Amino acid sequence: MAVPLFDLLLLGFRNDVARERVLAYLKSLPDSQGGLIEPVREAGLPCVLRAAVDDTTGLHLLSELRERGAHVRLVPSQQGAVAVAGVTPSPPPPPQPSEAPRQWTAGVPIMFAVVCVAGLLYARFAPPPRPLPPAASSAASEPDAPAALPLQLDPAPHDLNDEAVALNNTGQFADAAGKLREALQHAPGEPALRRNLKTVLHNWAVVELNANHADAAIALLEQGLALEEDPALLSALGIARVRQEQWDPARTALERAVALGASDPYTLIALGKVYRQAGDRAAAVEMFDRARDSGATGPGFQQTLTRLERELDAEWDFSEMRSPHFQVSFAGGQRESAAAAQAVAQGLENAYFHDGRKLDIYPSERVPVVLYASEDFHDVTQTPSWTGGVYDGRIKLPSRGVEDGDGTVLERTLRHEYGHVLVTQLSRGHVPVWLNEGVAIWCEEDREGEREDWAYQTLANQPLFALKELEGSFTALPPERVHIAYAQSYLAVRDLVGESGGRSLHELLAALGSGKSLDEAFRSVYSRSMAGFESEFINHLTNG
Repeated sequence: MAVPLFDLLLLGFRNDVARERVLAYLKSLPDSQGGLIEPVREAGLPCVLRAAVDDTTGLHLLSELRERGAHVRLVPSQQGAVAVAGVTPSPPPPPQPSEAPRQWTAGVPIMFAVVCVAGLLYARFAPPPRPLPPAASSAASEPDAPAALPLQLDPAPHDLNDEAVALNNTGQFADAAGKLREALQHAPGEPALRRNLKTVLHNWAVVELNANHADAAIALLEQGLALEEDPALLSALGIARVRQEQWDPARTALERAVALGASDPYTLIALGKVYRQAGDRAAAVEMFDRARDSGATGPGFQQTLTRLERELDAEWDFSEMRSPHFQVSFAGGQRESAAAAQAVAQGLENAYFHDGRKLDIYPSERVPVVLYASEDFHDVTQTPSWTGGVYDGRIKLPSRGVEDGDGTVLERTLRHEYGHVLVTQLSRGHVPVWLNEGVAIWCEEDREGEREDWAYQTLANQPLFALKELEGSFTALPPERVHIAYAQSYLAVRDLVGESGGRSLHELLAALGSGKSLDEAFRSVYSRSMAGFESEFINHLTNG
């Protein structure tokens, strides 16, 4: 399979200082990597810096140049059709509006839909199961048809293959796989049977993944890859790993899929999310750009891409500080910023153990954190003015909360945001907002129930929400009703904790993460329906 090639285009510079940095870097490269260096100084922009590079080389150069202030892009190579004299390929048509993916809120007090965006997009847009090609008949068949079997084989594998095709076409994948495995016992060296089994396993895995059964999908995809390496299987495996927040194995699978030629939007979006989680914002933006070029559309996708580009611009010169469980990025070169980052890191380490005891979970991977200047925070995150923090795969905080010196507020904010991290990890992002926010506020508490007075005072003489109304983003609610949503969410979680303790809450979130619906998860943990709980909860609030 041919490896896709790309052209690296220079579109401009952030400023004059960036221009000099970029040119100096280009001149330091060997000819094998530097491409067309000398014409850059005089050429009218845009121009081709490097033509027909492989994916790995292109992403490396892209990251290095963007870090130095260049505006660059990778585009599919035109193989000589793009002239060096500054002609760029025609841009893709603008994205057409489509329904945005469902969004969940999480933060103090908001969470953005970028959490698990790749997994959600795959679940929504993944292709329906592909039917197997028809089995070979006595007539001559196409030489490359996957289902073609040598005519000299005995009838048993032919008949089993025919049965597998029929079972696959009706969605009976387990039985179809069984027939093909049996056929392989008769003809173990027959590649068409192996390809058909691989296709059935892929079809089956897609159905499991779309049903939110990621563990089952991963097992099936690994069985298929044991038969033969395949970019479609690798893409699906990487997307499933992203949904499980298993970032390193997801990256391995997705990068290999891209190297083998995968270029569909789902794969590129998932890999962009992996890069973003790893802190490689330039590579993440590039993947989202390529996903757009491959047909990804819709306001939700475009908002995510725009947000990533804002982050890239705001954080291009950030420094980094690490603690045992967190990685804090902050504006470099200022003593005050370093001190603020140190305070945040220490506060989050405290939250790691405080929240961990409540939910009985202590993750080993470092959580990325970004500390923005207060004037940049709302511009970058596009959150309302009252927001004190955001978790969308990274904890994002304004420096204002640190600089004000209010230790109590900062402590609560950090506990709240880290609570969202734990909820997301346990539920793998499949959690209604009221439960997410309620757990985060509960995590703020030093003493059980200390926020109850605030919550009851907030709800006094106010009409309540049905919990169904609080499953999506709170930003869609009337602004004057948002504080009621938070108070009601907290009290719902307090009822659950008071009934069975924090361990049961852990089990509820984990059940949601395993693919169960809210009612299924609720029944499995609390032995009653979600509707029954809500009826009792609302009755308690209204009648005491």
